[in-house]
Amino acid sequence: MKSILARTIALSILLGICGGVAADTTVRVVYICAVNDGKSLDDVRAANSEWVKFVNAAVEGGAITSTILTPMVGDLSAGRFIYADDFPNVESWSAAGDATTDTAEGRAIQAALDAAGTCASNSLYSAESS
Repeated sequence: MKSILARTIALSILLGICGGVAADTTVRVVYICAVNDGKSLDDVRAANSEWVKFVNAAVEGGAITSTILTPMVGDLSAGRFIYADDFPNVESWSAAGDATTDTAEGRAIQAALDAAGTCASNSLYSAESS
């Protein structure tokens, strides 16, 4: 999804900002997406499940989760959905991105994700329990 340079710059910034993050804080990336024509949420779910299995095997320590959110009120546009991916820390987020872009298996899974849905924007958050 992102170039290696952009991810490296973002990681450098985040490591500087998140250096003193509390133990109950995780990293969450949220993608705002839509199902592609000719595809269904079942296709999105299947591709996302493969991504979750892959990154948990590829990233030391795993513990990476992903949730697919669909609207119940508000903007009920057909095919609209959100990926919310949780990582234990910034390093695991970066490692998951590297594994996805730097390996043949990761690129194939990313191609399946891209075929199922198109994401218009994303944001990376520090998420803490309250």
